[in-house]
Amino acid sequence: MDFESKTAFWIASIERSDLGYTYVRLFVGAPRAVRHQLINRFGKGTVFLAPVQGKPLAA
Repeated sequence: MDFESKTAFWIASIERSDLGYTYVRLFVGAPRAVRHQLINRFGKGTVFLAPVQGKPLAA
């Protein structure tokens, strides 16, 4: 499993605004490394919203 699929597992939603901000909502319990990697990928304009309680079921 590569990093992108591990990161995608923890993302509940992601949206980009017209002003250049990226809004990310992670699932509860997401590792801190996922948050850091998203900041590295999208830059300082990354805004983290409150986490979602449910986690997706493994396929």
